Amino acid sequence: MAKKSLSLEESLQRLEEILRILESGDMNLEESIKFFEEGMKLTEECQSHLQKLEKRVKVLVEEGNEKYIEKEMQ
Repeated sequence: MAKKSLSLEESLQRLEEILRILESGDMNLEESIKFFEEGMKLTEECQSHLQKLEKRVKVLVEEGNEKYIEKEMQ
């Protein structure tokens, strides 16, 4: 069964949770490494989400007579 993809907000919340867990220091090295690996995967997913969102961002540029054109953000 495929793992459900998390939204950007869900991924960020999980990253914050992992950070709190790791900062607590209440686990052994093996558990810490598993949480670290999960955090790294979530970081990659967040970057992917942000890249996709960045591509969707448009700037409306007024062109007179209340006409607007969409322009890719650079």
